[in-house]
Amino acid sequence: MPIILIIEMIARVLWKIFGTISTGTMSPHSSPKKTSLQEILHMLKPLAEPSTDYCAFRKKCTHYSCLGIRLPHLRALYKKGFSFSDKPHETQSKIWNTIWREALVHEAMHLPLFYFEERKDKLTPKDWAMLKSWISRIDGWEHSDMLSKIYSFLLERFPKLVYPTLKKWNRSLNPWERRNSIVPLILYASPKRKYLPPSKILPLIKILLKDPDPYVQKAVGWTLRECHTLYAKETLAFFHTHIRTFSAIAFSYATERLTLSEKQLLKQKRSSP
Repeated sequence: MPIILIIEMIARVLWKIFGTISTGTMSPHSSPKKTSLQEILHMLKPLAEPSTDYCAFRKKCTHYSCLGIRLPHLRALYKKGFSFSDKPHETQSKIWNTIWREALVHEAMHLPLFYFEERKDKLTPKDWAMLKSWISRIDGWEHSDMLSKIYSFLLERFPKLVYPTLKKWNRSLNPWERRNSIVPLILYASPKRKYLPPSKILPLIKILLKDPDPYVQKAVGWTLRECHTLYAKETLAFFHTHIRTFSAIAFSYATERLTLSEKQLLKQKRSSP
């Protein structure tokens, strides 16, 4: 018998003897351990409603596959936990990062965002180093806004660390980076949050006033609306200076909270030659 066949037979016998002991080695007949992404997809599958109008709507907002699972059901699933939910943050963050980077299902990508949203008051510079790269997988407003929320808390905690990246994104060719250069500045005006001064906010908005992307224009309008709530004097002056440059979308959102007389004055100025 050829020596190579003898060696192979011995190897198979040794594998059967030692392959199942607790050394982390699987026998040839053992089922491979599910990855964390496979675990999540397995849990999402029973909740899928692919034939609903909601699923059809979602498919218009993303290129990723959609299961048609509504947000409350996704949050309920997240709260149930996963096999790795009790692991320390350093371990979980790596798992969620892998899930975010490898998932091709829209709903699966919600779950890593839930995790970091839940940790909004515990976010670290190391988290930012990882999370700022997540923007590359954004292809729709839903995940974009969820990521913007996380970025807003990182900006609040580490403004000197985060703001330079927002400035860089402000001139990006990627519209989702441009959108995320301003939405995290003031996600929603609240007395409980800390914000950058208008001198840091308004210049980034100004650069995007003529942006051709409608989702960026919506962000321009929203951010100006919230900025006016915080810094009325400075923002109103910005309106009067640049009102002729505002798109219809941005103007509509930006002026939502102005008085009727303020809005009428801006409309007149906007339409005048």
